[in-house]
Parts: sequence; structure tokens; C-alpha cells
Amino acid sequence: MEQHPKFQCVAEQCRQFPEHAEQLFQVYLDLSEAKDFEDLEVLPALSLGRCLIRGRHPDNGNIYLIMPCKVSEPWTMSKMEATFKALSLEQDSRLRPVSVSSPSATVPDSFTVGIIAPDSTTTYLNVYRGIPVASVQTAP
Repeated sequence: MEQHPKFQCVAEQCRQFPEHAEQLFQVYLDLSEAKDFEDLEVLPALSLGRCLIRGRHPDNGNIYLIMPCKVSEPWTMSKMEATFKALSLEQDSRLRPVSVSSPSATVPDSFTVGIIAPDSTTTYLNVYRGIPVASVQTAP
């Protein structure tokens, strides 16, 4: 991993949160190389103990906030709610994306989970708070 030329883009964050380094690097590579995301930023979310990746989808221009994780990481309704709450409390406003349904909202209405399978396949799932608006964004 450290030998890859793109590793320097996430090296500092991988050292900051070593238990999530592998997932962070793999999702970053997928977004930058395979998905051609633009304006990628790796943002530490101290309240979550990991980094998220923020970037612009090349086809629709939407901004996504992506949380890398392994397929073995358990997700429950309470964990999703805790994630929304933690993101709303982060000091870095880039971790609190503007809500499409309410631009003045202080709580994000969605985030995307980038799930890494054992064979390195990456699957993206959008997680919404409540019921999503009619024009649902597609996962990256």
C-alpha cells in the first residue's frame, strides 16, 4: 500500500487512523482511478475515529461524503443515527454537507458507505436520514 504513488494523498490520514487505513486507501483509489471523482478531499472525522472522503461525481456533479468500511463492519439503525449525529457535531463544515431538501439544515441528510469486500470489490450505498426526497441520487 505504501509503495503506491497515490498513497501520499492519504498517508497522513492513514497514520492518524491506522485501523481504517486500508479501507481509506482502497476507497480513495477506487474513487480517483476507477470512478474519476473530482475535487477529492480526505477529511478526519474525530468524533467517528476515522476519515471520510468528500468528492464530486463526474457525471452528475453531486458532492458525496463517503465513509470507507469493510464488509465485516456491523451496521445497525442506531449506528447510522449515531453517525448522522456525529457528523452534525464535527467542526469541519465539509463533513456536514448541505441538505438538498433544506439548505439551512445543520444535520446532513445523507452519507455514502464505501464497502470493501474481501476480493477488493467496492460497493457504494447511500444512507439517508428519514425518507429521501423524490429525486434520489445514485450511489457513486
